Amino acid sequence: MFNRLLAVSGIAGAVLTATVVGLAPQASARPFPAGVSCSATSCRNDTDDTYLIEAWQHCRIIGTAIETETPFNVVVRPHETVEVKGVNCPPHVTTEPSTLGNDFPKRTTQRPTEPTRIGYSDAVIYDPNAPKVRTGSAS
Repeated sequence: MFNRLLAVSGIAGAVLTATVVGLAPQASARPFPAGVSCSATSCRNDTDDTYLIEAWQHCRIIGTAIETETPFNVVVRPHETVEVKGVNCPPHVTTEPSTLGNDFPKRTTQRPTEPTRIGYSDAVIYDPNAPKVRTGSAS
């Protein structure tokens, strides 16, 4: 009886898992325009236009599995291959309240990070004369 109950609950769990996974949205990468491609450390442009590639430097906090992302852009001129070096990984900074109360300084901790990979998310025709988008941050 116990083995049958265990088998039935295992099957029910598998069906429930398959249903939940089936309902989860699928990740979809935006395809690059024809003639533009990026690999781990290079981008190639076989078109007659200049492209701006949106990229992300993935950085891991050393000694953990926690990753952060730092955005950057790569400009690739017509019929050019560019070596992509990424950007420096900034330290991971955390600030904790003082254990002595609000009148005392907060404790700030910086942990070093290391690059793990570069991801690419979009490629658009680059127009250096296009108006800049305001980010809301002070210049």
